[in-house]
Amino acid sequence: MRKFAAENLKNVYSPYHEPLGTVDPGEVFQIDTEDGFAGGLRRPEDFTPERLAWAEERWCIATGPIAVTGATPDHAAAVKIHAMEIITDGYVIISHYRSPSADDWWLPEELDRVKAYPVVDGHVQFNGRCRIPVKPIIGCVATAPKHEVILTRKEGEFGGNQDCNLMTSGSTIVLPVNVAGGLLYFGDCKAIMARGEIVNAPECGMRITASVELRQRSPEMTWPRVETDEILATVVSDINAADACRRAFRELMLWLEAETGASRQDIAMLMGMVSDTTICQVSNTFHTAQCTIPRSYCAVLAQAGGDPHTTVAANRIT
Repeated sequence: MRKFAAENLKNVYSPYHEPLGTVDPGEVFQIDTEDGFAGGLRRPEDFTPERLAWAEERWCIATGPIAVTGATPDHAAAVKIHAMEIITDGYVIISHYRSPSADDWWLPEELDRVKAYPVVDGHVQFNGRCRIPVKPIIGCVATAPKHEVILTRKEGEFGGNQDCNLMTSGSTIVLPVNVAGGLLYFGDCKAIMARGEIVNAPECGMRITASVELRQRSPEMTWPRVETDEILATVVSDINAADACRRAFRELMLWLEAETGASRQDIAMLMGMVSDTTICQVSNTFHTAQCTIPRSYCAVLAQAGGDPHTTVAANRIT
């Protein structure tokens, strides 16, 4: 198995990076990531203005990029996450929580200290009485943007710092390919994170086992998607959380319309009854929302939508 160490880390997504290596479609590989503070804030004595400034430049540091043989902008990269192993403790920055707005709890003048939460036997040791089962997620997974160089702490149509807790072991994360090779980045993993990310979740180093399938990218695919055995989801970021929710709903509606042949009106009405639109994070400049639907309802749409042989995804989504 090809392995990529947490070395030559990047604080930007870029179409101009030389890849760390290349994997073939279907090849299983392993990639290690550093915690979201680039390993620089792990002890109480690390919490100094100088060290915070150092970490600020490396926020959401990522391992990558990794090229995929044959990937072109006509493709979507379907990244299957086979396993995730937490390889460090979880680290958080704690605020004074004095400001009336949670937006301000992340500002340097509000920060109080760094704290480590041990990860033992699959649990986060919250305190002497409480152990919480880990639910590791990948906070940042992305393809390279087409033209821009973008900080890894940012998010967009290429993926990035969306902090969606559907992006975990057992899921397939489908990302638009913008440049030859795709150029995949991974980082900012958490041991566990509640939806919304109002405060810092335990940042940790992670060992990710993954593979990539190349799919023909359909015209209606603009934003990342997530597929699991139970659900399909779209993940959208926007300056306004309400608009992110609405766009995530629309992205899923268009996906189902293209791949089932059912009418848009039927899909919208069904989604109004059984889909789930929720917030992933509101801690970044652009907020992220997800819209999910159970696969069982996709099967109903596929059966109702004309000739199933005319859609490539009728089999994939059911």
